[in-house]
Amino acid sequence: MEKLLKDDYIHGGTQKDFYQEDEREFCHCPLCDANDFVHIDSDRGLSVVRCKSCNLIYTNPRAKNADENYFGDASVFHSEARLIFKGKKVHHRDRNYEYELEQIKKIKPFGRLLDVGTNMGFFLRKAREFGYETEGVEPSPALSDIARKEWGLKIHTSYLQDADLQENHYDIITLIDVFEHVINPKDLLATSYRLLKEDGIMAIKVPNGDYNHFKMKLAQWSGKKENMDIWDCCEHVVYYTPATFKKMADSCGFKVRSYFVPLPIHNPIWANLVGHYYQYPSPFILDWKRILMRNIFYRIGKFEKIFGGKIRFGPDLMFIVEKKK
Repeated sequence: MEKLLKDDYIHGGTQKDFYQEDEREFCHCPLCDANDFVHIDSDRGLSVVRCKSCNLIYTNPRAKNADENYFGDASVFHSEARLIFKGKKVHHRDRNYEYELEQIKKIKPFGRLLDVGTNMGFFLRKAREFGYETEGVEPSPALSDIARKEWGLKIHTSYLQDADLQENHYDIITLIDVFEHVINPKDLLATSYRLLKEDGIMAIKVPNGDYNHFKMKLAQWSGKKENMDIWDCCEHVVYYTPATFKKMADSCGFKVRSYFVPLPIHNPIWANLVGHYYQYPSPFILDWKRILMRNIFYRIGKFEKIFGGKIRFGPDLMFIVEKKK
């Protein structure tokens, strides 16, 4: 099997390894609209900053049209997941989706579930298996079409703010690994507020900004930073911590009911080896060091959550929010 370089990974999206000046844009803080920030890191011609007013970490400058990264080649997207569609392979995040749905089910065991940023429908088809009445919103024409054809899901090809959806209608709205991609998070939350029933909940999973910052410092100290894509800032535009997420939710009429450190995501390394197969779990022996470290950080993060204070080691955070009474 011929080994390809990481840059040779075949993907259907429009992400780039470097963004020229005319491909990036400056923005104000997505939370407080301030324009006073401290530089944290740079990657791909983009920068990660921290707002001096509210402490939100965000990408500035960010890639232009960063929310359209997955408006790509449908045939490549489909080819990458073809064995999952055929039932011959499982998605590497299936265990994550099942765990997250188990937490949601403890609060809302049934009802109408609207998934925002459905992609090819992998999470939503699991939600359907859990007994929910499912519906999805996905702006990428390529991805939404695949989700409809392969899983028979009800998908609106639209951004949430533009979708023709009934207000006060949904028991659950989910954003799983999506909210960090959203360039206008307050607009999205305001729309969600209108769509959600009075006793409904939102489940929002995001990367942990404090973990990313810790990982950056550790990479700098070890001299390995140049080989690590820490912030993924070609598509991630906001990096939430428990404190800044609570501020964001509060500003839109929500309160955080609870939050936790979800299971770690073990992204497979097939793409580094053959330029494809990103969707399928890779054998433990090929990536045992990274898997072991992620599991260790996850468990430390859970202890940090139990004992309070900043969660530096939990790679991801999942928030359950509800309307303020």
